[in-house]
Amino acid sequence: MSWLDTFLPKLRCPHSGEALRYATDEDKQSAALPAEQTALASASGSHVYPIIAGIPHLLPDSAIVVKAKA
Repeated sequence: MSWLDTFLPKLRCPHSGEALRYATDEDKQSAALPAEQTALASASGSHVYPIIAGIPHLLPDSAIVVKAKA
């Protein structure tokens, strides 16, 4: 278990306040990230945050805003 797994339940999306989760392949595809890129997504999937060198980039400017799913 990594440090991120320990803290993930406490992390929130800086934009929406929703809980964060690991991004699914669908989330990453919607955010135009490569499949091998690790990322976090808001609970609704509206914001995706890349994880670079093991560090989640949770600054609001780092968010990739994904269009709402129909």
